[in-house]
Amino acid sequence: MTIDEIRLQAMQLSMSERELLAVDLLGSLNTPETEAEIHSEWATEITARSNAFRAGKTDSLDAYESLDRVRSQFISRTSR
Repeated sequence: MTIDEIRLQAMQLSMSERELLAVDLLGSLNTPETEAEIHSEWATEITARSNAFRAGKTDSLDAYESLDRVRSQFISRTSR
């Protein structure tokens, strides 16, 4: 069976069946190896951001200011 045949058959499933299939397929991508790789990449990113902050190469915002900015952007996008 080809991927195109599988895709055609999957599209004939009900929405709830397709949703369950999608969850299963996405879950199958999270192997221990990919999980370890993701954690490693985040650790690298966190270290880089922390080093940049300590070196004065980046600004910081407190949590409330950050949330206010996100809310403002969200409101401006949804009010269009």
